[in-house]
Parts: sequence; C-alpha cells; structure tokens
Amino acid sequence: MRTRGRVLLSIAGVLAVLGGTWSPAAGQGGGAGGAAPPAGPIPRTPDGKPDLTGNWLGSIGVAHTIILEEHPGGFGVTAGKGLIIDPPDGIIPYQPWALAERNRRREDTNGYEDPGGHCEPYDIGRIQNFDWDIVNAGNIIMITAQLKQVRTIDMTARKHLPEGIRLWQGDPIGRWDGDTLVVDSTNFNGKTRLGAGGDFYGPGAHLVERFTMVDANTFNWTMTIDDPKVFTRPWTMTSLIPMARRPVPVDFDREDTCHEGNVDLVHLKNVYDQARRIASPPR
Repeated sequence: MRTRGRVLLSIAGVLAVLGGTWSPAAGQGGGAGGAAPPAGPIPRTPDGKPDLTGNWLGSIGVAHTIILEEHPGGFGVTAGKGLIIDPPDGIIPYQPWALAERNRRREDTNGYEDPGGHCEPYDIGRIQNFDWDIVNAGNIIMITAQLKQVRTIDMTARKHLPEGIRLWQGDPIGRWDGDTLVVDSTNFNGKTRLGAGGDFYGPGAHLVERFTMVDANTFNWTMTIDDPKVFTRPWTMTSLIPMARRPVPVDFDREDTCHEGNVDLVHLKNVYDQARRIASPPR
C-alpha cells in the first residue's frame, strides 16, 4: 500500500501542474459540445477516401492521461479500465529494466520529470484523451491536439526522414487501407511519455496507428508500438471509447494555459531536489 500511495501522490502532483491545460477534457463527460448530429454514411473526399475532417473526442475524462493499464482510484486519480487490447492480459510487456524505469518515474520524488509539466509536447498516445481537430487536405492530413500540437501526415511519402533527425512525435507517413487511414511513425526523440504514470517507449520505436471510420460521426483508433529495446513484444492500445465527432460551441474555452512558472511545478521541483539533497537557488 505504501508504494501505491507514493505512486498516486506523485501522479496527483503532476495533475495539479497540468490542470490548467485540460480544459478540452472538461467537455468530454457529456456534451459540452452538445449532441452530435445523427450518424450517416461515411463522408468522402472527391477521390472516394473517407473524410476525417472535424472535431473528435476519444475519452470521457482524464483518467487515462495517467495510467494506461486498468487501475484503482485514489489521491486525485480516477479509477479506469485498461486501454491495452493486446496482449490480452492488458499489461504492457516491458523488459525488466524498462519496467523498473517506468516504476521509478512514478515515485513521488520524480513527478517533476514529467515533460507535460514543463509544457513540452504530449506523446501521440497521450493526446488521444483530448479533442482532435482533423483537416483532410488531400495529400496532407493535419491533426491539431492538446497544447496546439500539430501533426502533419504526408500521404505521398514513401520513406522516413534520415536517421539523425529526431522529433517529439516522430515522422508520420500515411496511407489508405480500404477505409482505414494507416499512419506509420518513426524517428522519435524518446522524450515523451504515454501518460503521467511514466509509461514510455524509446527513440527507436516504430508506431502504427489505424483510424477506421464506422460512420459519419465515429472512428476507431488503435496504436501498435514496436520497440524491442524496451518491450518483449509489440503491443496495442486504443482510446477509451471510439473517437466521436462533437460540435464545439462558440463559447467553449479551448485556450491552453500551461506555463513553466506555476506554483505546483515549483513544489514538485523542491521535492525533486530535496530527495537528491540539491540546494535550491536563493529566491
């Protein structure tokens, strides 16, 4: 119980830092954006491909910005079902060293390390809990998500960037498999985290996302992560619920308010430094 308490206290601290950045999620519990129009046939572009253009939500809260596996609640953390659909047991197949590192990141003294608290880009697997604006512009599909992050998916590229170029959200290349958009990403910098609970993959990871439209207002999203240096096998996660089209009201506050100097981040830094006996500079 002591370990669980330390883990959840650490996560609660990160939640306090990031609370101002989660305004879009506040509407996911049921209709800040109002009711979606009745579902109809899949909308299509002039070339017959599904048109994903619109605003989409893939969650009903922020529980899974924290821990991807099934987890209990407490210390400000909402209990949640697992998002891991493969392997069947719902457990991320970490190598022993990587599991130890993931658990280290969950310690209360290490909450300051979470990149989200420093307003750095969210991981691809982390932004699926918030709203997405998708624009289909022919050979380019753009996804704008939390903290105004924009992913530009090139539908014409056939090979990834040179090995030496490393990006926060990797180099995405798109293609169509029937009515499913497949996005293949490599070239990561290894600095992001899948959630505030410390789950991660390395810079050598290979990610494959699949966006499968069901009707005009729904698509299923999955992401398979392959990184032999971190995991014993590839594994797949999904969103808590299918991505659903939601109209956004004109008075909906979508401003991202993350900033480095907030009080909670200073508190986490003090805890971090004290655990390492690092003297804080005079203020």
